[in-house]
Amino acid sequence: MVKNECGTWCTRGIVLAVAAVMAGGCTTVKLKPTAAEIVVAREEHVQSCKRLGQTTVRTAEMVAGVPRGAEVVNAELERLARNAAVEADADTIVAADKPWWGEQKFNMYRCRP
Repeated sequence: MVKNECGTWCTRGIVLAVAAVMAGGCTTVKLKPTAAEIVVAREEHVQSCKRLGQTTVRTAEMVAGVPRGAEVVNAELERLARNAAVEADADTIVAADKPWWGEQKFNMYRCRP
């Protein structure tokens, strides 16, 4: 039987690492109250809308060296873009590119009068 020479320090390190991963996995971006009204559309649906600009949003793709799921990251990016649209007085967003390393660009539009 091999004796563990790591002792208390290793145990503490492992516990801290697990806690960091678990806490990081629970992080989420909250929607601003009015951001729930922002429409997520495709480019062909905004032809008659006024383009107000573009926002680049970012979120963590990895937490404590552990990759977060693409679905979680993509949902967070969309929520961040909807929050940014509220600040720009937009009512619609369209993804301008695909998510890449926790970053994505969205065009913002005003479609409603």
